[in-house]
Amino acid sequence: MSPFDGLREELIANFNREAAADLTEVVQFEISDAGNYFLVMDKGECHIQGGEHESPSVCISMDSETLLAILSGKFSGMQAFMFGKVKAEGDQRLAAMIDSLFVPTRAAKRSSQS
Repeated sequence: MSPFDGLREELIANFNREAAADLTEVVQFEISDAGNYFLVMDKGECHIQGGEHESPSVCISMDSETLLAILSGKFSGMQAFMFGKVKAEGDQRLAAMIDSLFVPTRAAKRSSQS
């Protein structure tokens, strides 16, 4: 089992289809302790694949603990960015939308508390 498998489930479970209804974008995640993965959003649908996308809209770098904290609502993506826990290259508007594209779930809250 890949270290990202649990994170992938959290991302899909937390994906806000309504907020992404008008988006067709690719978000590259570089998770320092779990590898590289990209999320393809297409009008409210999302798919996650391992590896690197040829031309992502934005590339977001962080560790898995930070990603889970954002998904759980422990802190916002903007707070993580300001504290230097997240770096983004590319479409900064899309990077700033991360909080609205994923909503906290109980599973993510439990994961971040452990």
